[in-house]
Amino acid sequence: MPTWTIARRDIIAAFTTPLAWLVLACWTLLTNGLFARTLDGVHGTSGSPLPLYVESLDLGVLFLALLAPAITMTSFAQERTQGTMQLLLTAPIREHHLVLGKFFAALAVLLVLLAATLVQPLILMFISSVELPHLLAGYLGLALECAFFAALGVWISLLVDSPIAAYVLTFGAIAVLILVGIPERDAWMYPLGQAIGLGPRLEPFLRGEVRLGNVAYLLAMTSAFLVMAHSAILARRIHG
Repeated sequence: MPTWTIARRDIIAAFTTPLAWLVLACWTLLTNGLFARTLDGVHGTSGSPLPLYVESLDLGVLFLALLAPAITMTSFAQERTQGTMQLLLTAPIREHHLVLGKFFAALAVLLVLLAATLVQPLILMFISSVELPHLLAGYLGLALECAFFAALGVWISLLVDSPIAAYVLTFGAIAVLILVGIPERDAWMYPLGQAIGLGPRLEPFLRGEVRLGNVAYLLAMTSAFLVMAHSAILARRIHG
């Protein structure tokens, strides 16, 4: 299947270069380091209403905003840098195969980052208790957010010629969506932040609540960016 062939090629390419390993090392050190600090901070105190891994994963989203663009910036911009973009565009492959292949490759790498944090609930299972529905809800939200980041990054990577430009623009877009969800309840931007901000959409998942509106929002945004990437690929093929 062309989609799997493209995804497999990009995944192998990612893990045969230092970039993916550097991103994975930074992510693991930061998130698991925060978890270790949280464990140390609650030693000898009363229990928290939320699982201890929630705090590290919540802050980890900020790190993901920095690291995810480093994964997606090479999706198409790197092809132009290496001179292989024209080969891709002229290959007998449908546009959606190209887009989905790049998307699934980026998503797979991001999901590997998430998998590296599973050590946190595993540790808690030995020293405390972990509610499986809560755990699954939290990781579902994080996986949906990774899909959103992957789709956004793939689309932006199609629009620019430089991987660095793709990184900056992708990070800027993610940062705006995070910041817009921060205003207090009495701020004029509060309704807008609740509607499109990433924080308000992810927080219920980390509290163990799977809300249909939040799932639909993240899936719709992911789909929208994939459709726009498909349109961008089609336009490049038509206009050369």
